[in-house]
Amino acid sequence: MYEKITALLPVRVMESFKQQLIYNHINIEEHKFVGMLFLYSFIISVAIAFNVHIFLGIHGLIAFVITYGGIIGLTFIVLRLNSDAKGKFVETILPDALQIIASNMKSGMPTERALFVASRPEFGLLEVELKNASKRIAAGETVSVALNGIGDRINSVSLQKTLWLISQGISSGGEMANLLFKLSDDLKGQNALKEQISADISIYILLIFFAAAFGAPMLFGVSSFIVEVLSSQLANTPTIDASKLPSSSNFNAIKGFASGSEAAITPEFILMFSIISLIATIVFSSLTIGVINNGKELAGVKYILPLAAINLFVFFTVRAVLTSVFGNLV
Repeated sequence: MYEKITALLPVRVMESFKQQLIYNHINIEEHKFVGMLFLYSFIISVAIAFNVHIFLGIHGLIAFVITYGGIIGLTFIVLRLNSDAKGKFVETILPDALQIIASNMKSGMPTERALFVASRPEFGLLEVELKNASKRIAAGETVSVALNGIGDRINSVSLQKTLWLISQGISSGGEMANLLFKLSDDLKGQNALKEQISADISIYILLIFFAAAFGAPMLFGVSSFIVEVLSSQLANTPTIDASKLPSSSNFNAIKGFASGSEAAITPEFILMFSIISLIATIVFSSLTIGVINNGKELAGVKYILPLAAINLFVFFTVRAVLTSVFGNLV
């Protein structure tokens, strides 16, 4: 049944989920995982859409589409963020691992033994992959293929490039211990440079954060309250018969305002517009922070919920304070 469901999906979707399952070391066949995800997400979304339509009056189809897409998208994002975090951790400890492997080789250990001895518990995911590579080499697999297999199961471009350089060194018959020491030094310098860049751009992250968390909600809170006050004041303004005003161009421009007719833009519309604009600001600010901080938009998804909580809290707090102080104007 699951294979029939996944057969309807694009190949690119299946490949993306398959790769994330490998990166996260989830030992479930991709057709079964994706089929279960889409099937149970469909059932849950139908139930939620039905209840939302009954109790909140929201169109059932809209609620279904949002819920269904949200569950599947959130699942993929969680898998992607988890694999990115594991890959980033491996990049931080990779120089130390290379130094240990090089020291083992320098002492005369064969490659498979050097990899096995270098696998330490503090290396986390890399420990498992080093042991697996050691076992495959001992079973007769070539060193290059075994090393490339490590990169295929860890989401790290830096690791994949390092393993490719090592494979090229093995193919050319170079001195592996010296090569690994050199790669370790280069990776340490690269990590130090990344930390320096991160420190230099932290001011931009703070500016975006304060603009999205405090600046935007304060401005929207004040402006929405002003619109509410103006609407209340205009509602109490005596009605003027606009048809009796002169027909000159200057008076034609104010006839609609002077007629006292109901405004096209209501305070409720302004409030809803402010909330939607704030949510859009939160999403794009979080994605921008992710790009600046880690070079990936998805890295900023984790900031959306805390930023949204601060943003909306400031917005409604500003409105509550203004209402308590200037409530007699409404």
